Amino acid sequence: MEMKAATKVTAYITREVAGKKQLLIFKEQGFEHLGFQVPGGTVMDGEELEAAIVREVQEEAGTTPYEISYLGVHHYYADSLQTQITRHYYQMQADCLDEFTHVVTSSDEDDGWVYCYQWVDMDELPLLFGELGVYVGGII
Repeated sequence: MEMKAATKVTAYITREVAGKKQLLIFKEQGFEHLGFQVPGGTVMDGEELEAAIVREVQEEAGTTPYEISYLGVHHYYADSLQTQITRHYYQMQADCLDEFTHVVTSSDEDDGWVYCYQWVDMDELPLLFGELGVYVGGII
């Protein structure tokens, strides 16, 4: 049997306020028990990684990122999906309110999901869900 594999992208959207670095995080309405997350998702067949991260941020946060920089890659096996994951991490800027709610618009299963966003100081950052926080230490 062939093992399933997926390539994913993860967005660390950052800003600086009063000399403190902040990260944009969200909780999914109805799934708050999963904890805090950041935008990202699956790369479509034939899609470039940076195009995928821009698309995912537009779909999941309703904004267009800029000053995008690559942080690194992490390989792991997701038991819940029975899939080998290759996850690429990016840091970027985006113009967002201090707190906002966004309804995801995509052609995927997450269409219509509701994400409640907030900025959090990096020195107060809670644990991120699953493998999403692997490159948090690489944020500059």
